[in-house]
Amino acid sequence: MSAYWLLALIPFLGGLALSGQQGMLAVTERFLRRAARRVEGTVTGHVASREATYAAVHPVVRWTDDDGVEYERAVPDTVSAHRIQEGLRVRLLVMPGAPDTVVLDSPHRYKTAMFGVWLGVVLWVGALTAVLVRIATLLPSSCDRYC
Repeated sequence: MSAYWLLALIPFLGGLALSGQQGMLAVTERFLRRAARRVEGTVTGHVASREATYAAVHPVVRWTDDDGVEYERAVPDTVSAHRIQEGLRVRLLVMPGAPDTVVLDSPHRYKTAMFGVWLGVVLWVGALTAVLVRIATLLPSSCDRYC
């Protein structure tokens, strides 16, 4: 077996990792959409943070809970933060009793996670198929010698 077989491990393991991580994100997003309450909020500003190696902008949103308590939190959404102006009304998802779990109500996160799952599946299934096809093409020649 040559070193080229090890190159098939890169897309295989990368695809498994990608589909697993994005699958967990999709399950979490689906649970959040079923269990969380939808509330209306107002964007009051933006806050910059440093995530990993790049700067990110998060909208700061103020909303009132069903009990009449007012909250103001930075929403961890960097995808659409630059398009959200101050004073804009937005829909939020909040877990009951946990105001720190606030996220923008957008189906974009679930669709992106499902795209990542399928991309990962294509990577690892493609690598596995390439390896199996290569093994199948080598079998007849080795069988002629030893059978």
